[in-house]
Amino acid sequence: MKQLTQAVFKDAPDWVKSAAIDGNGEVWLHETTKHDMWADTMADMWGFGYDGRSQIFFDDGYDTASWQNSAIDRV
Repeated sequence: MKQLTQAVFKDAPDWVKSAAIDGNGEVWLHETTKHDMWADTMADMWGFGYDGRSQIFFDDGYDTASWQNSAIDRV
């Protein structure tokens, strides 16, 4: 299984601040930092509010064993 690393940010748009794996093994890139996100275990996805912030799909096939703790910030 693939692991989430800083490599996901290599070609990401400048507005991307974080990335996280969801419960389906998909990685999404987010316009918010991990501090402002929460793991919605009922929906197996990350929440970050409804204030117009963007997210984009990156890839799938990632390890879901601890997806609720997978969020990383871009450094």
